[in-house]
Amino acid sequence: MDIDPELPWGNWHRIEGRSSGSVYVDDATGETWPSLRSALWCGRLGMPTQNGEPPAELLELVHAVLAATARREPGYRQQLADLFEGNRLFQRMFHLWLASTGLAVPARNGEGVGGLTPEGWSVLHMLAATRPYDVRRNRPCAATIAMLRELGLGPQDREARLERLEQEARRWDAAFLRCDEAGRPTIVLAKRSDGPVPVLQTVWTLGFSTRNQRDGFYDWLCRHLDRWQAWGDLASQYDSTKLTHKLLAVMTEWIAERDHQAPFVTWPRLNETS
Repeated sequence: MDIDPELPWGNWHRIEGRSSGSVYVDDATGETWPSLRSALWCGRLGMPTQNGEPPAELLELVHAVLAATARREPGYRQQLADLFEGNRLFQRMFHLWLASTGLAVPARNGEGVGGLTPEGWSVLHMLAATRPYDVRRNRPCAATIAMLRELGLGPQDREARLERLEQEARRWDAAFLRCDEAGRPTIVLAKRSDGPVPVLQTVWTLGFSTRNQRDGFYDWLCRHLDRWQAWGDLASQYDSTKLTHKLLAVMTEWIAERDHQAPFVTWPRLNETS
C-alpha cells in the first residue's frame, strides 16, 4: 500500500456502527478494530494488548521518538539521556524494532534512528491526533506536526526564527520564553496552572551574563520543542531541580555528539558581550 506521509495513518479505514459500538473496518482485509491505535499496534505492528488495550506508555514512546527524529538531526545520546532514562539496551532494542517495522530508517552508523519513512510520518500524524483524553494535553507543546518540521528552524536570521516560535509558544501549556529579570537576560519556563483559571505561571528560571549567551541556549531549547511539555512536567513552582538536572544531562550528550559531527547550533563564545 502506498502511504501518503501528509495524511494520518489509517485514513483508509471505514467507521461502522454496531450494537457493541463503532469499529474501524479495513475493507482490504476485512479486519475490524476498536480504534486506529489498536489497528496500528495490533494489526500493523503485530503487538499484543495490555488489558485489552494498546499500552499507552509504549505508544507515547513511539510518538516521542518519531517526533524527536522529525524535529532535528538524530541524537542517539540525547534520546538515551532524555527518553530512555539511560537504559542503552532498551533504547537499542526499541530503535531496531522501529526500523524493522518500516516506520524508521536506521542511522548509518547503526546508532539510533536516521530518519522517518513515509509511513513513519503518517503514523506520527495519527498518534498526535488520537491521543487519549488524559494525555492529550501532553501533545508536544500543542505544536502541530507541520510546526515540528519547521518552527524555529530554517536559514533565516536567528532572531526572526526565535521570535516567531515565541509568539506561537505563548499559547501553549508549557513554554520556554526569553525575558529580562532585574536587568539580567533570562529564560523562564511558563506553565499553565491547574486552577479554575488556568493562567501561565513561572516555574523555572535561568539567568545569563549576556543576551547572546541566553539566545544561544534558547536556540538549543527551541530545537527540542517537541520535549517542552515533558520537560515542563518535571518543574513546578516548588521544585525545579529535576528539570535543571535533565537539561544538563541532555546537553552533555548533545555536546558529546557535536564533537563527532559538524556543528548543529552556533554556540556563543564566553567572552562575547551583548
